[in-house]
Amino acid sequence: MSAPASKLKIYTQVDVETASQGKLIVMLFNGAIKRAEEAKRQLKSGKKESVHNNLIRAQDIIGELRAALDMKAGEIAANLDQLYEYFQHLLVTANVKKDAAPIEECVNMMTDIRNTWEELFTRLAKEEKESKAPRINQHGQTILNVQG
Repeated sequence: MSAPASKLKIYTQVDVETASQGKLIVMLFNGAIKRAEEAKRQLKSGKKESVHNNLIRAQDIIGELRAALDMKAGEIAANLDQLYEYFQHLLVTANVKKDAAPIEECVNMMTDIRNTWEELFTRLAKEEKESKAPRINQHGQTILNVQG
C-alpha cells in the first residue's frame, strides 16, 4: 500500500472511530450511495463482477443501518426498517437483472434520506450548542446558574 493510501486509511479509521452517531449514519449512507453509483458505472462498462461486488457492499451497508435501528423506538424505527428493506430489495433486483433502473431509484431515495438525516443532526447539534452557550443579561453580563 502506498504512503498516501495508507494515510487515507488511517484518517478514515480515525474519522469513523471519533464520529458521532449522526455522522456515522450519514457516512454509512454516503458509502451505500457511492457503491451503488459505482455499480451503475460498472454496469455501463459491462463489468458484471464489479457490479455484483459493489451492489453487495451497498446491501451490506444498508444491512448495518437496519441492524442499528432500535426497534423499541416505535413506529419511526419500524418505518425506517421497511424503507431500508426496500432499499435492499432494489439493490438485489438490480444485481439479479443487471438493471440500472432499480439502482437509480435506490440512490435517489437514499440520497433524500441521507440529506434528511444530515439536516436533522446539524439542527440538533446547533440546538445543543446554543443550549450550552452562556446566557447574557441586558447589561451584557453572563448569567450564572447558582442553583447547582
